[in-house]
Amino acid sequence: MKRLLLFVFAVFAFAACTQDAIEEASRPVFDEAPEFLTVGFEGDDTRIELNALQKTVWTEGDFVSVFYRSDSNRKWQYQGVTGERTGDLKQVYDPNNASKKHNKTIVVYPYNEDYWLNTESYSLEAMLPATQHYHEGSYGVGDNLMVAQSEFTQFTLKSVCGWIKIQLTGDGEVVKSITVRGNDGEQVAGLVYVNTESAALTLAAECGEADDNGNVGGNLVFDDAIFRSVTLDCGEGVVLSEDATTFYIALPPQTFAKGVTVKVECDNYMPMTLSRTESLTIKRNHIQPMAVVEHDAQEVIPNNEIHYTATEMVKPSVTGVDIFGANIVSHTFDSTTGKGAITFDGDVTTIGDGAFYNCGSLTSVTMPNSVTTIGHSAFSSCDNLLNVILSENLTEIGNNVFAYCYELNDITLPNSLNKIGN
Repeated sequence: MKRLLLFVFAVFAFAACTQDAIEEASRPVFDEAPEFLTVGFEGDDTRIELNALQKTVWTEGDFVSVFYRSDSNRKWQYQGVTGERTGDLKQVYDPNNASKKHNKTIVVYPYNEDYWLNTESYSLEAMLPATQHYHEGSYGVGDNLMVAQSEFTQFTLKSVCGWIKIQLTGDGEVVKSITVRGNDGEQVAGLVYVNTESAALTLAAECGEADDNGNVGGNLVFDDAIFRSVTLDCGEGVVLSEDATTFYIALPPQTFAKGVTVKVECDNYMPMTLSRTESLTIKRNHIQPMAVVEHDAQEVIPNNEIHYTATEMVKPSVTGVDIFGANIVSHTFDSTTGKGAITFDGDVTTIGDGAFYNCGSLTSVTMPNSVTTIGHSAFSSCDNLLNVILSENLTEIGNNVFAYCYELNDITLPNSLNKIGN
């Protein structure tokens, strides 16, 4: 069987760059797909996976979809080892379901059997994943959608998305996941249609707006399904240290007019939320770095405890099952640190009416996730209260709960909340 050399070049810019156009060789179009495709990378800025030197490398056993002159989604596999900059791809599966032939070939990374090509418009139906996977020093293998199209035998794989770069330091905390959400409800994942005709030269710089050459129209269109957040799954966890750990998350190119919110989930800690309210633009094929942030979330407390800080010991206004859903069994306060803890004989399910009313020495409160309701005036007239960590399972807040809490400038309400009183 004839062997055909096919060089596939990838582009992934960490900063703005101009790529020289690849001249297509006028070679004959084959009726049947070749046995091998020899694949290389043009620059040092793009990757299937990024090595320590930030060079373009393949990952052993990786797959791509190839629509070779038809709408049949054929599966090809990289034949080399991880770290090589060039290597062979070999076809490993042909569904033999082609219904339409054409004279162009479309290459898509990564392989997905559900990808579909419209041979009349050359529109590719693909997926931007709502769940991505941590990979040290890189984005997750298989999480970066790239496409290319040509009538001949040379291709330039181009990234559809851009990336946000999150950098965290810490002291042994184990990151389990990181979620990014646009503050104006922008769609960031789901089914998309990519115009592969433009992929032969350029990809849209923004969803439905201008491409790299300033042409209005764009080539990336979302389906009706709405995915407003992307989560980076860190598997068994990533341990933070004093040296910043980098996390990459792919996002579709667009401007987040009201900024983005990043939620970091760590074992044994309350979720840490980082919010940027200024406009943030994700450009195709670019990385948008965020400032290094130290993990400073509070530890998760047991369901039978309430923690607080104060200038002196805090006494709840009322004690007993009716006010907390459990009885107080101990109450400790360290005057040197200003930290206090109230322990109960069961799960705390409510912060009852007036529970901490007029506790002027109270400066912060952390409640367990077992709390579902906060009663009327529970923290009213706590005029030095600076911070409150609410239960993630809170459903109801009563009337005047934070009335006259003059120092409480902001508070994060959980998604579970469905009722707020006066």
